[in-house]
Amino acid sequence: MATTRIMSIHVSKDKIAAQCIRERLDYIMNPEKTNSGMLVSTHACSPETAADEFMLYRQQYQTSTGRTQHNEVIAYHVRQAFRPGEITPELANEIGRELASQLTGDQNAFVVATHIDKHHIHNHIIVCSTALDCRRKYRDAKFSRKDVAHLSDELCQKHGLSVVSNPQDRTVSYDKWQGDQKRFTSRDQLRMMIDAALRLRPDGFDALMQLLEDAGCLIKRGAQISVKPPDGKRYIRLDTLGPEYVEASLRQSLAGKHVHIPRIPRGDYTESQIRRLVDIEAKLRAGKGKGYEVWAQRNNIEAVSQMVIFLKEHRIGSLEELNEQIQKLTKQRNSLKASIREKQTRMKEINRQRQAIRDYRRTKDVYTQYRESGWSSRFYQEHRQEIEDHKMAQAVYAASDGKLPTLKELSAEYDRLKEEKAGDQAALDELKPRLTDLKRIRYNYGILERDAAPNDHHSHRHRDETR
Repeated sequence: MATTRIMSIHVSKDKIAAQCIRERLDYIMNPEKTNSGMLVSTHACSPETAADEFMLYRQQYQTSTGRTQHNEVIAYHVRQAFRPGEITPELANEIGRELASQLTGDQNAFVVATHIDKHHIHNHIIVCSTALDCRRKYRDAKFSRKDVAHLSDELCQKHGLSVVSNPQDRTVSYDKWQGDQKRFTSRDQLRMMIDAALRLRPDGFDALMQLLEDAGCLIKRGAQISVKPPDGKRYIRLDTLGPEYVEASLRQSLAGKHVHIPRIPRGDYTESQIRRLVDIEAKLRAGKGKGYEVWAQRNNIEAVSQMVIFLKEHRIGSLEELNEQIQKLTKQRNSLKASIREKQTRMKEINRQRQAIRDYRRTKDVYTQYRESGWSSRFYQEHRQEIEDHKMAQAVYAASDGKLPTLKELSAEYDRLKEEKAGDQAALDELKPRLTDLKRIRYNYGILERDAAPNDHHSHRHRDETR
């Protein structure tokens, strides 16, 4: 199962087109996210020079047609997120490449990068808006997002993956589709989009607005700036989102004169409900200013409040009980990870065995003819692939003492392991945030104990006063 979204990439203000496309490509091809670049594939370009090649197509288009466009779309960004535990990174990359190929008819250059840094595998696809013949451009029509979703569903079904049944919106991210019980309001969604854009450190307010437009928002500029979130029903004025989101505050934050404090709904923390305490004195000694100190004090007050509520809710009354729970959950986490690895290894072996059975049956006659030919080199050259496939299948049989289960038995075992693995992964996903909370509480305990302990200077002064 995969959810999809398509977005246009424009030229940001104060930047040239090459910078904009290079930044996007550098992000999606990040070696830390793509297994050192092993999960990057391309069409009509190479990973190292893709940005330059995209710009070359664009330049030739402008030269041959004489056309220039206001608010030009230089590329399109497609995101495709898969269900956790249902797909391998290699298959995800293959599906992403097939999706880009069918979407463009191989008439546009594109880069497909599969990211494995999150709990769900997902693809980023950047498509050059200029066609390879440099005479036309790809158009993101009104129903393109439905076309992308339809193609993605067909490919998932082709490869034996599940699809979203009766989706309300095929373009939302998998995490959002999977859903919290509490629904975000449009204002919550817009605040979180602004928070995410600020984390990208845009050069200025206009660059921030451009990031929001790239994410699918519509901007209305006037006496007050209004933003319409993707799939939102109406425009929302920034000054109605709260003091941290008015234009003046955002400009100060971008200029480094103000510390932006996100307004995240209390019930919608995605990973941990416990904040870490900030060592304010150490940060001030390191050069942080008054604005940071104010933010840190507010953060620490909230963190202590979260600690107290969490400990009461879970009936943890001492540091010893806290450590016991951490040890217990750590052991459970390690056990689940080991179980998942074991099942993944066996599932990989089952796939190898199933392929060996198919290859053995398919190439048996050819190999018999090869043997009867007296191991003819000419016959080998003519049927090299079938002969090598048969030898590989023989090796798999030999490793199993010459006998393998039937395809039906292997498929049944694979389906069982897949279901058990999904259960282990769900349990692990549920356990991780709880363990993170407990570890953050233990860290905060250490900070509070250190700050509460009298230092040497105070101890000496107390002894002097006593004398």
